[in-house]
Amino acid sequence: MSRIIIEYNPTITKLGEKIIRDNVSPSMVSNDESSSQYEISIVANVLSDHGCIDDLIYINNLIIDDVDFIEL
Repeated sequence: MSRIIIEYNPTITKLGEKIIRDNVSPSMVSNDESSSQYEISIVANVLSDHGCIDDLIYINNLIIDDVDFIEL
């Protein structure tokens, strides 16, 4: 049995959140379209490409904690 771990409403800067929303395709969008889930390794790559170091450090710590997705 495996588990999928989702970090809901993570502590990411507004700029980091915008970069994620603009550059990462969501894996899931809620029915009311109020939130989306993003695969965390793709998020890390995009934040790295855009030089968002503080957000990248935070995301990398979530990866260490075995988080699979973030939900914004």
